[in-house]
This record gives sequence, C-alpha cells and structure tokens, in this order.
Amino acid sequence: MKNIAKYLSILLLTLAVTACQHETDIFDGPSLVDQFGEFRLVESLAASQPQADFTNGEDVFFTAKFNKSVHWELTITGRSSGAVKFIEGLSEELNLENALWDGGASQPPLFRAEMCDVTLLLPTADSMLMTAEVEALSGKVYDAITLVDFEKDLGSSLFLGNFEFELSGETGVRADLAAGQGEKFFLFEGTDGVVSNFFCGLIRIDAQFDGNTYFPTPSPDPADVYFNTFLWHDKTPHTIAVVQFFIDTNNDGKFTDGVDQSRQLAGDYPLDHEGWKMVSNSMEEIGLTAAEMAKIVTIQVLLISNKNTQPNPPLPVRFGIDFLTFTSGKALEL
Repeated sequence: MKNIAKYLSILLLTLAVTACQHETDIFDGPSLVDQFGEFRLVESLAASQPQADFTNGEDVFFTAKFNKSVHWELTITGRSSGAVKFIEGLSEELNLENALWDGGASQPPLFRAEMCDVTLLLPTADSMLMTAEVEALSGKVYDAITLVDFEKDLGSSLFLGNFEFELSGETGVRADLAAGQGEKFFLFEGTDGVVSNFFCGLIRIDAQFDGNTYFPTPSPDPADVYFNTFLWHDKTPHTIAVVQFFIDTNNDGKFTDGVDQSRQLAGDYPLDHEGWKMVSNSMEEIGLTAAEMAKIVTIQVLLISNKNTQPNPPLPVRFGIDFLTFTSGKALEL
C-alpha cells in the first residue's frame, strides 16, 4: 500500500508539472527573443529586380531578413521627381507580401522614368540603415481620365487672362521646377496691387485641345465622378486657388464668355501647405447635375489674393497646378 501511495504521489506531481508547462506554452504576445534578444541581421536589403516598367504592369518588391520581429521603415525616393513612397511594418522579414511597390507614391509628386534610391531604416535596432536602388523605366499608369497635365502644348486651347497685368513674368507652363506629374505644370504668380479686386489672373482650358467637344467623364452620375488635381504651394500667405467648370449653356460646342454658366466648389481652396498636395471633390459636391456634367466645355483656374488678410501694399501670391483628372467611385489612388 505504501508503494502504491508513493507511485500515485509521483504520478500526480508529474501531471501537475506537465499541466503547468503546458499553460506556459500558450502565450499570446511578442516572444522574449523579440523583446529582449540581441538583434542580428540575417539578410541585407535587396530588390527583386534592378528595373521595373510600371507602364507594362511590372512590380518590384524588397527583401531583408532578421533574427526577430522588428519595426522597419522602407522609403523609395525618385532622384528627378522627388517623389516618395513610404512602406512600414513589424516582422522578421521583408518580402512580396509586405514590401511590394507598384510605382505609386505616398503623395504628390508622382514617380516618372528615373533612378530611385531605396532606404531601409530599423529604428529599434540602433537605427540601422541599409540602401539599394531601383530604376523606374516608366511611371505608373493611373486608373483615371487625364483632363490636363500640361505635358503637351495646348496652343489656342489655353487662354491666359492677365487683364490688369497683375500676373508676373513667372506665370506660365514651367519645366524648370519639379512638377506634380511628368515634367511640366502651370505656375501662377502675381498680386492684386494694381486694382483692388482680389483677382490676379486666370487660365481657361478648352476641351477641344484633345479633340473633344466636352471633357469626358467616367460615369454619368455626378456623385460617382471625382475631380482630382495637384496643387503646389510654398506657404506664401494670402493665396487662394479657384477651379471652375463652364457648362455649354447655349449648346454651340464651345466656350462663350458671359453666356456659359460656371460651377465651383464653395469655399475654394485656401492654401497653407508646402510642396504638392492632392485635392479631390465629387462633381456632386461641386454642384453639377448629370446634364451639366455632360457638357463641360472649359475648365478655368484662377489666382485670388485674400485681400482681407493682406498688408498694404499687398504681397505677391502664387501656386502651381498639375494633373487634373476624373476618377470613378472615389478619389485618385496614388
């Protein structure tokens, strides 16, 4: 009996120890290695291919391996465009699933055909930094109808209104500065110092430049059609950008000043950012009906000085505009 009791005691103790060990195996959270283990780089940063033709649907992904999960930050920067794509994660490796690049940017400007620098930063691993490079053979093709991107000469379809001669000589299509998309954009600069009317100048772009009577839309429903554009600013104070859509009111297939009606987003676009920024609004928000949207004959862009905040004499105001597009169902995805 004593032996049986002894064996039962040993068996119960063994079962208790096993149960305790089993409970510790069930662990929800970072491992001790991830929390306290010494970091070790297993494989350095590399690109899946040295070049990518994004126009033809190619992608590129990046790889790296570590001995434990760490927070990482991958940054791709275009040498010519200044475009930036930022990807981050928490894992033991970079691979096709978490470090894929389809040529898109995190914000304007967009990538074009150019060499791109790639950096991988590990902030929690003594800020380890690795570098690589990839050549973009082309820019990404976006799911949008491009209305105007200033890459080709618009000829007489681009009208410059400088009625009070308040626009400076810097105003015009520019290729000497980094564009929002491609190599060219339109820059406005001026002042309302000649006539105190807030208005500095404008451009009108007729749909006819591309062989159309009216600007094409991806859908007949104004709630489904989004207008997108890139606006450049350098935090020059007192600057307001206005975009208007003119409707062919008299049905003559061309813009008629003083006759055709316009629609614009209430509140316009007060500018206080630096660099390029995308703005998007549905055509329903802008106030167009389906019938009006089908007859957009001209797009007008104005430079306005917010004279209510200007000193005396007023300071110059400026902004740039590029890549005017229509998309369906949602804003343009970069």
